[in-house]
Amino acid sequence: MNDYSGLAKINSPYFQNSCFYNFHRLYPLYWCNNKEVGDESLCHACTCKEIGTTYYFCVECKLSYHKECLESPPLIKSSYHPKHHLQLMHNNLRRNISCFYCDASGGKKYVSLYYYSFTCKFGLDPVCARRNSFLNYPKRHEHDLNFFPRKADLTCDVCGVVDSELLIYLCLQCDFVVHKNCIYLPFVIRISRHDRRLSFTYSLPRILSCGVCRQNVDGNYGNYSCTKDCSYAVHSRCATREDVWDGKELEEKPEEDYENLNSFEVIGDGIIHHFSHSHHMKFERKTTDIMYDDEKRCQACLLPFYGGGVYECMKSNCDFVLHEACANLPRTKQHIAHPNPFILQVSDTKNIFSCRYCQRCLYGFRYVCSKGDESISIDVRCAAISEPFVQQCHPHPLFLSNELGKYRPCSICKKEKVQTLNCIECSFFLCFYCATLPYKVRYEHDEHFLTLSYKENESLNWCEICEEIMDSTIWLYTCHECGTVFHIQCLLGKCPPYVKPAQNLLLDDEKINIIPNNRLTRPICNGCGRRCQDKLILEFYEDDRKMLYCLLF
Repeated sequence: MNDYSGLAKINSPYFQNSCFYNFHRLYPLYWCNNKEVGDESLCHACTCKEIGTTYYFCVECKLSYHKECLESPPLIKSSYHPKHHLQLMHNNLRRNISCFYCDASGGKKYVSLYYYSFTCKFGLDPVCARRNSFLNYPKRHEHDLNFFPRKADLTCDVCGVVDSELLIYLCLQCDFVVHKNCIYLPFVIRISRHDRRLSFTYSLPRILSCGVCRQNVDGNYGNYSCTKDCSYAVHSRCATREDVWDGKELEEKPEEDYENLNSFEVIGDGIIHHFSHSHHMKFERKTTDIMYDDEKRCQACLLPFYGGGVYECMKSNCDFVLHEACANLPRTKQHIAHPNPFILQVSDTKNIFSCRYCQRCLYGFRYVCSKGDESISIDVRCAAISEPFVQQCHPHPLFLSNELGKYRPCSICKKEKVQTLNCIECSFFLCFYCATLPYKVRYEHDEHFLTLSYKENESLNWCEICEEIMDSTIWLYTCHECGTVFHIQCLLGKCPPYVKPAQNLLLDDEKINIIPNNRLTRPICNGCGRRCQDKLILEFYEDDRKMLYCLLF
């Protein structure tokens, strides 16, 4: 049992005047400097800030309160609003009242106890109302920074942006302006768009384009540039976005190498032991004139072999095979669309996972990031996308979209996606699904390669599979030797070709089978009620009744 006998009692005017908290009149509130005594981390008076190392708490209900909230006078004059007095209010009606100081930093929008000016519609929580009007942070600026109470279109020297909605601090001794949000920006960081660390600087030797938004970086204002003297720079705001930066300050911390583990051990000449397989594998060079075997696929990316180097298991009855590129996949990888690194995992062949970026459901190798609030999985094809991304059908390089929450139509599938690869020279957008479509494929009735391309020849009017008229505005697969064309979905199916027939799989803990749709009479899909035209179908049992569904992957 805790001993509170050495703690002083306090008689709070807040609780004496608040009918909402009348029950606290029965119990004493104590002054304490031990954070572990209280069970709650938030102040239950203002409900908007974490409790510090000194606070009040109630012995009976174990609720904590800021010292400033309990000792708040009914009327004050704050340096953040010098024009009028502020009146202490209790938000019994739960109106959308925000703290001017916290809200400018992206803080909580709703407060229960606050100081308010009805003339200016201006509010502060009791803690912020008693803050000093100046800040001292020598790492950012050698002099004291004083709060500027008026809205003004002044350019921040740290981020280079004019934003009158943000709180502004000025140096009275020199011409230095900084947003409150920018004062404590980190000095050394690592971002998802670059392989090396970036350090904060106020100058650049030459004009460079931002590695995130692709606009020019003004060297007269703060920015982040590569610590290895390469020509890479990023705007301060772009570098510290939540989807770009992991939130870690790396100043005075040792370097970390993301790709510090090899995926295989070299046993001999062309012989390796890959971490994903128990047997030794031997390198073989396949020629492109050998017809591919659709049943024999790479265990990592699930794509067939169209020639080139492969690693094959040396055990006679084992069909484990890897593309040369897949065998060399790094164990740890930084992806351009996520601030934290991903770890390569060998997925259980009985479990299907969903890729975060292309939304395909598949199995094979995957990269997993478990940092943060959720676990994210991406397949090896999406993980391989980097900037600049080269799409063989488009003449310009593509870069990841930099506008959060903005949907764009993919130029291939026409679906609107929030994350796309964009051309900065023309209006070409590519979603991750279409960016990972194979550029070259084979068709069972054609001895040549088919390539992904934009329909330019108006004479190519018929799809060889469905025999429907080809739209002149769509992308397709073309055999340039035979002059034939194919719809992407007709050729690849709804599961381009990253899924193969398999038995006894698990999807959300349900047992399923993926079976070939090659019977003389195509089955009726239990989902759409039509006869399924796809190459593969999903089979499972529901209440002892067999269900068949199209593969909507």
